[in-house]
Amino acid sequence: MKPLIDRREELRALEEWYNKGRVALIFGRRRVGKTRLVLEFIKNKRAVYLLAADSTLEYNLAKFSDELSERFSVPGLRFKDFEELFRFIEGRSDVDIVVIDEFGYLVKAGALPQFQRIVDLILDTKKLVLTGSTISAIESKLLGYRSPLYGRLDLVKKIQPLRFHHLFEWFPGATFDGAIAVYGATGGVPRYLEFFSKCTGDEVEKVMLNPDILPFRDAKLIIEEELPEPHRYFQILEAIAGGRTRLSEISHVTGIEPHKLPYYLGVLRYLGYVYYEKPLLEGKRGTYRVKEPYFAFWFRFIYPFYEEIESGLKTHAETYFRKNFNTYLGQVFEQVAGELVLLKIKHTRAGRWWKGDTEIDLIAIDEETAKAYFIEFKYSFDVDPEAELDRLKKKTALFGWKKDTRKEEYIVVAKSFKRQSSQATTIDQQKLHEIALETLNNEREKY
Repeated sequence: MKPLIDRREELRALEEWYNKGRVALIFGRRRVGKTRLVLEFIKNKRAVYLLAADSTLEYNLAKFSDELSERFSVPGLRFKDFEELFRFIEGRSDVDIVVIDEFGYLVKAGALPQFQRIVDLILDTKKLVLTGSTISAIESKLLGYRSPLYGRLDLVKKIQPLRFHHLFEWFPGATFDGAIAVYGATGGVPRYLEFFSKCTGDEVEKVMLNPDILPFRDAKLIIEEELPEPHRYFQILEAIAGGRTRLSEISHVTGIEPHKLPYYLGVLRYLGYVYYEKPLLEGKRGTYRVKEPYFAFWFRFIYPFYEEIESGLKTHAETYFRKNFNTYLGQVFEQVAGELVLLKIKHTRAGRWWKGDTEIDLIAIDEETAKAYFIEFKYSFDVDPEAELDRLKKKTALFGWKKDTRKEEYIVVAKSFKRQSSQATTIDQQKLHEIALETLNNEREKY
């Protein structure tokens, strides 16, 4: 099993909570490593770990009763409700922490009122850690002000997938190209990374188009569990992943009427599947984007061929993948390289910008010094920076922020360059790799 990666800050937060809090909530999308994190946290502590099932309260009570009966060698334990269960645990001197994993299933089954009473009236000397994966249930029923547990959670931590630079910790010695490919397919979700024996583009095809393992079907499972009318959301996400990012385009390709689309898109935004992007400093209409690389990859390269691949007919999917994967990685490169470049420049706001047919990949502004950075990305080798600079300068003239007084700097980012530029900063793949490793080392030193 891989060592725990990029959870130093979360472990620190849990240890601080352990010293002064009572109830903690750890949540995040499936496969992101919540259980692994919590098990690492309780490794040397006196803890009870209980995993809830997607079933009734009665089933879970019986399940927990059997587990506690075996754990404490008390034959025939049976609890009539969760309050009685926690009174039993509260009375034991050999337990300090109770962990209930997948607490969202108990929420769905109607356990929240009991847990309000448990926290208010029973929980005294013990700590309680709750984890959840069903984002809709967690955010609406646990974190809202109407929740029975509102104001009773001393720590709330949302666990995110690994960031790009952590792939170099997961795959020591990985190339930048390989890391881009694997990150573009998995989004840094630890459970999916476990299926990769090496960090290469060839391995992406081998793993992601394999119908017998989890990454192939997990997006379907997650959305079908999380959302009603999943077929509608599948249509919308496939359209956006395929480049139809405006409301009219999504409506046209899905057949969903424009006045009905905002509801579905609002749900997807709320749950974090898509985001709405406007041009930097502009109030104009924006575009929709799939937020997580795994879902962007899945809806572009797996979902359109799902039944064929499942039936063992992979020819069309493999042909499409080999023809289009590099183009898709250009978008991933832009996102990843943009995040790395922004680590090295002082700015107060940043984002894509477009006006009509004119688009600049990334603009970063520093409002304190009235400085603007104009950044272009090319997922290519041997790029001519002077040619890119000429095109970039023509576009920057249309960007209105402090147009007559601002200081300007131009940055061109590519895999490699055929020459250097006297007027633009050039950042190649090797430099990006160095920034990623530097960021990783800084995190290790911090925690």
